[in-house]
Amino acid sequence: MFSLCCIITHVSNIMIFGEKMLADIGFEQRMRLVRLYDIYGGLLTDKQQRCMEMHFYNDLSLSEIADEYGVSRQAIYDLIKRAGQILERYENRLKMLERDKENSDMLLHAEELLTDYISDHNKTVNLELIQTILRELNGKGRA
Repeated sequence: MFSLCCIITHVSNIMIFGEKMLADIGFEQRMRLVRLYDIYGGLLTDKQQRCMEMHFYNDLSLSEIADEYGVSRQAIYDLIKRAGQILERYENRLKMLERDKENSDMLLHAEELLTDYISDHNKTVNLELIQTILRELNGKGRA
């Protein structure tokens, strides 16, 4: 007997990678896959890495990638779908993306607290430097 959690997970995996075309996945899911690839991509095979990069970074269609490799579009679809599932499995076990989000949220909160303190106490010398560092760590100061 399947638990409700297993069924929901299975259904959501089908919605993300199964019946929907990769080009049709939502922006947030696409960005999640790119972030997961940034973290765990080195753990994929060379071919999976190249196909993921061609599709998500170079914006090549599945047909264009298939032509490059001399295989069917379906083969590339299956390869990218499988790579996405592998990346999700790594995240489920290691939680590096989740931890990165938590760290980013904490840095943002610390930055907000410092901003409030500076405006309330007008002590700007060292606290502004700390605020700048936190902004840099949180990604706002990076190009």
